[in-house]
Amino acid sequence: MIRYSLISFGIYAILSLGVALWAYNDALESALSSDRMAGQVRLSEAGSRLRGQLDVYRALANITAKTPKMALALDPAAKVNVENDLSLLSLTYGAWDIDLTNPDGLVIASSSPRHASYVYSKTLVRAAMNGRLGYAIEIDEGQRLIRFSRGVAGLGSKTVGTVLVSANLAALEFEWPVTPEPLIFFNEEGLSISANRPGLLLLTNKSDAEKAKFPLYERHEIAGAILWTFAPVEGDVNEVQTLRVDIPQLQMTAQIILDTSVARASALLRAGLAAALMAAIGLMGAIFVQQRRRLALEARHSATLEQRVEERTGELRATQDELVEASNLAALGRLSAGISHELNQPLAAILNFAENGKQLIARSRTSDAAENLSQIADQTRRITRIIRNLRAFARREHTPSERIELVAVIKKALELMHSDIMSAGVSFSTAMPDHDIFVLAGKVRLEQVVLNLVSNAIDAMLNSDKKTLSIALKELDGQAVLTMQDTGTGIKAPERVFEPFYTTKELGSSKGLGMGLALSFGLVSSFGGQLSCRNLSQGAEFTMTLPILPEGQ
Repeated sequence: MIRYSLISFGIYAILSLGVALWAYNDALESALSSDRMAGQVRLSEAGSRLRGQLDVYRALANITAKTPKMALALDPAAKVNVENDLSLLSLTYGAWDIDLTNPDGLVIASSSPRHASYVYSKTLVRAAMNGRLGYAIEIDEGQRLIRFSRGVAGLGSKTVGTVLVSANLAALEFEWPVTPEPLIFFNEEGLSISANRPGLLLLTNKSDAEKAKFPLYERHEIAGAILWTFAPVEGDVNEVQTLRVDIPQLQMTAQIILDTSVARASALLRAGLAAALMAAIGLMGAIFVQQRRRLALEARHSATLEQRVEERTGELRATQDELVEASNLAALGRLSAGISHELNQPLAAILNFAENGKQLIARSRTSDAAENLSQIADQTRRITRIIRNLRAFARREHTPSERIELVAVIKKALELMHSDIMSAGVSFSTAMPDHDIFVLAGKVRLEQVVLNLVSNAIDAMLNSDKKTLSIALKELDGQAVLTMQDTGTGIKAPERVFEPFYTTKELGSSKGLGMGLALSFGLVSSFGGQLSCRNLSQGAEFTMTLPILPEGQ
């Protein structure tokens, strides 16, 4: 009897061990597969995030190359300096360098003094000169850079030079979210050019004796998965599985390293549970009823847990919907405030002209009243143009530029702001030439830039004892230079004044949203001009420069 019991016990122990081993392998395979699925999602997100970051610099290369001032800067006779433009663009968009080169790749102008007399590789320059977008991954003075090049078209659409925009991968990596898994991007030569772990940079995954080897060793296969030994210089040695995906748009291969320790712990736990279950079955065979009750209790617990999970999921979805709705309402509020700010000045002018017209009609001065009605019609047409421009912006339509007389635009803007200037107690002086100056721009958009500059100057002098606004327009080397000097409090951060949403005013319907100067900067740049600012001993000075159109153009 004892022998029979021992044999039965041995057979049951072997059976229990087999079940535990099966449970371990099955759980390990399932956990590794689940880790691969989650890792694939994170790998795709990382690749999309890097592509999205680099798309900004790709677009910046295209936009900068199409700026007319760049072609002028490549003409020695034009004597146009664009280094300030390149520096402002570099600061605004976070580029490492923006360079303008001649057809041989020699840097003519740069956002950085590092590139004086610098010569770019023929591959980048040749691609841009042939009308393509050049792309290269390079290491320059220890910096890991992504570079885009685009040709600059001169007269007759002939390519006269190139614009090269460099993005520093270290700066892009700083914006990545923290993830527990190492993420690495290899270039076509197998060099780790970007990673979320500094210790994994500039290592090769190929057999190159002159370069440091990427720390993956001893490839083996377990539970349907290929596993490696990961031994970084800094950190513990771990067993890992890896996933790779090619990113042909960036000429890179992305790789994620997934630690298997959690999967193995989960598998061991399931194997232990399986062994415990087998032991429980063997020990509790005589108390079958109690076992059924325990299983029923576990089933109810599982159902309760699933119900709680479903309820929690519903709450999370409702919270997410509320957040999306709140975000949409906030965006709608900012848009409404911006439109109100744009239309406030012409509406105020219409009200002023209408009130004056009523008094003129009461005094039988019909001719003067008719003039006020003409002014109201002009302001109404201006509102129509503003709304048309807003609709064109929303639909991404192109509003063409035309030959504009700059002196008339400035005088019109000052006329519209006259009542605001007077009510603020500001004295102003103007110095403008007595002949016409023509530039290529949009009349309403250029007028809006002047209005924004005057409005900002008035706001800056709100609490000043001395309120003086000086406006001067002059011609200098084929450029129309408009300067506005105020006696306000100055600018706390001149280098950030053209950033979107940067403002020192209180947020509100009449205070602005920090978009006026950013939009003005973009408008002036689209006209081929430049908008800059600096602090004076008292107050600040804004300077707008636009190329003058020769006669007959």
